[in-house]
Amino acid sequence: MTESAHSPRGVGMVRKLVAYALAVALTVVTVSYAVLAQPRSRVDTVRSRGKLVCGVSGTTPGFSFPDPVSGRMVGFDADFCWAVAAFLDVPDVEFVNLTSASRIPAVVSGSVDVVFRTTTQTITRDDQVDFGPVTFYDGQRLLVRADSRISGLDDLNGARICVFTGTTSERNITDQMRARNFRFQQITFAEAKQAFDGLAAGRCDVFTTDASQLTAFRSTAPNPADFKIVGKEFSDEPLAPMYQENDSKWADVVNWTVWGMILAEELGITQTVTRDPAQLAELTGKDPNAKNLVELKSGAIQRVLRLIGNYGEVYDRYFGPRQKTAISRPGTRNDLAKRGGAQASRPYR
Repeated sequence: MTESAHSPRGVGMVRKLVAYALAVALTVVTVSYAVLAQPRSRVDTVRSRGKLVCGVSGTTPGFSFPDPVSGRMVGFDADFCWAVAAFLDVPDVEFVNLTSASRIPAVVSGSVDVVFRTTTQTITRDDQVDFGPVTFYDGQRLLVRADSRISGLDDLNGARICVFTGTTSERNITDQMRARNFRFQQITFAEAKQAFDGLAAGRCDVFTTDASQLTAFRSTAPNPADFKIVGKEFSDEPLAPMYQENDSKWADVVNWTVWGMILAEELGITQTVTRDPAQLAELTGKDPNAKNLVELKSGAIQRVLRLIGNYGEVYDRYFGPRQKTAISRPGTRNDLAKRGGAQASRPYR
């Protein structure tokens, strides 16, 4: 016996089928809308533009500064900008000079793709931007004139202190002075170079910021022996790249660029090796980890290494023992983890 669609039971079945069909359709529409509504990753933006827009200081010796001969932006941070571009296989980098105060707003607004600018990773900053792996471990110290009697924080009662605004250095020194109930005059500048110039001109008794920057600016003085770095480190300053929040594809590009450069140093893969097919083939033929590193992601890290080298090569290029801005690496956190430091890669597999 065939049940009529007009019977109570038949009507109920039709209603259920209609409801099910509507639910399926609504789900499809919702999923489709969610997919279409997803924001475009910066990976796509940079590739279509054919250029990476990278925020740097532009005035910090060792980290980012114009080459005196070519005028080209060079430095530890600048090389990492080129590394990210090479990872993505884009041919050009546009450098944007940013102050300490303007760097986070530039990331939030999207006017730059990434910032490599001696920026300390902190929890409050992480509320506004995302950070990549630490590229340089630092700590705050004091720079004074060679004839100064200041040898540490406990000698700063009544001192005039040069700092630059928008930095953890400014807050750190203020906290240290207040903890000691010291009288002090804080003289603020927009840029680190201006603060160093203030010390050189006698406007303050001490200039304080990350030890690496103190070393760098001291090296630019007509007679570096006129200045000395004193006192122990009194802060922890892990310097890392910044980029906009909630873009995992773009985060992967920046993060795996840094980790790949560190891994290349661990494996002994240098710029020279990657530029020599015979050497590279010999190394990758013996070590599957090396083979993965240079082949995965369509050879992204191989492009990076050919252009600028591994982490250790970049470090030595600007802070090695032969440089004016030399900063010892062995025994510090900037050394590889396998040698007792803190720089560690992630597996490429």
